[in-house]
Amino acid sequence: MGIKQRLQNIWAIEDNRNIIKDGAIFGIVTIIFHFLYWNTNMNLWLFGPFTTEVFDFFTNIAYQGTKILLENFSDYPFISEGMQFKYYDELGVYATITIIHDCSAIKQCMQFLLVMAFCPNKWYKRLVYFLIGSVIILFCNIIRCYLLSDVLAAGGDFDYMHDWVARPLMYVVIFALWFVWIEFFARKKKKSKNEKLEESH
Repeated sequence: MGIKQRLQNIWAIEDNRNIIKDGAIFGIVTIIFHFLYWNTNMNLWLFGPFTTEVFDFFTNIAYQGTKILLENFSDYPFISEGMQFKYYDELGVYATITIIHDCSAIKQCMQFLLVMAFCPNKWYKRLVYFLIGSVIILFCNIIRCYLLSDVLAAGGDFDYMHDWVARPLMYVVIFALWFVWIEFFARKKKKSKNEKLEESH
């Protein structure tokens, strides 16, 4: 069997077509989102004159959540001031990390919103799932900030962890949320012949 025939056989199955279409849409939406985010004033489109207040609010969530985790799980003494965590030892402060607007996870929530806008199913169901997913994203972002803070306090490679571990982690979270929606909620599951026979008896 040739490659063309194999591809035709794959495309002939509806579930395969849906997977390919949904995956393509996810990829295209992700690329478009990043182009718009980095090359336009997307934040102002969404939040207008309240942009700073919105970012301050979500940045504070990240800061307070990180603080709670540090207070309960970190072995490194620190002082929290403003949006900063200052780590100290007997010689004084040796490391400082600041929770800034880019740490707020708003970008990830906006990306998830755009992804959900192009997913199948009714809009109100997608809206509810977006709200639930955003809470998960914010929680994962707090964990990310906490882990990065601990890496800095321990003298680890902060830049590497930030760019190549913590940042990709958020994309994994978004992809996982999208995958769960596509797999379990996007479309009604077709009943097998056996299930139909059981219902008829």
